[in-house]
Amino acid sequence: MIIIPAIDIIGGKVVRLEKGDFGKEKVYALDPVETARVWESKGAEFLHIVDLDGAKEGKIKNAKLVVKIIEAVKIPCEIGGGLRDISDIEYFLKKGAARAVVGTKAFEDTEYFEKIVHKFNKRIVVSVDFSDNKVVKKGWQEKIDLKPLDAIRSMEKIGVARIVVTDIKTDGMLKGPNLKRLREILGATKILIIASGGISSLEDIKELKEIKNNRLEGVIIGKALYEGRMDLRKAIEIARQR
Repeated sequence: MIIIPAIDIIGGKVVRLEKGDFGKEKVYALDPVETARVWESKGAEFLHIVDLDGAKEGKIKNAKLVVKIIEAVKIPCEIGGGLRDISDIEYFLKKGAARAVVGTKAFEDTEYFEKIVHKFNKRIVVSVDFSDNKVVKKGWQEKIDLKPLDAIRSMEKIGVARIVVTDIKTDGMLKGPNLKRLREILGATKILIIASGGISSLEDIKELKEIKNNRLEGVIIGKALYEGRMDLRKAIEIARQR
């Protein structure tokens, strides 16, 4: 299991939200590029970068800044937030992104999304974000009548290799992840899963490790790192233990 620091961007700054609420934004750093370098220096093996402006508006808004981050570090990065078109995905992958994270498009236009997966294969990650057992899209602003397990199974049929799952009600709340739901998901699919939402302490990392499922590939951590509640090096050490 790998630890993946999150770098969420609004207006060119590193921020965190509570439960995806754009009205509850807290700025943690003015320079996302320097933030990426800091996480790399502390041992991060991968970064999760989200253009929240792009997620909200449905099109990339911080493209130049995202590319600067990719170019500033040697570790791989996955990019998300407003990625709806093949051309945008191709742009970031050509600029050096390891993976592209797609959410809304996967649920709005299955036929087009299948083309995306066919073209980019394992470099596409699907973001399955949910609240009250319903998938949420468009920057977490619109709930749809689709259960997360059903969404994941449909992505598996399409050939998606990897999914980020986020329980929105835990995100940014520092109260721990939804372990029950995560176990359900891991037991229902063969897709690699990256957990996100609510990670608050090293104890949470230990509990994730205790699930003992090889398909739990990694965990995205945001607020706990920015609030100083978790030491990244120690989290990585726990995650690497066999």
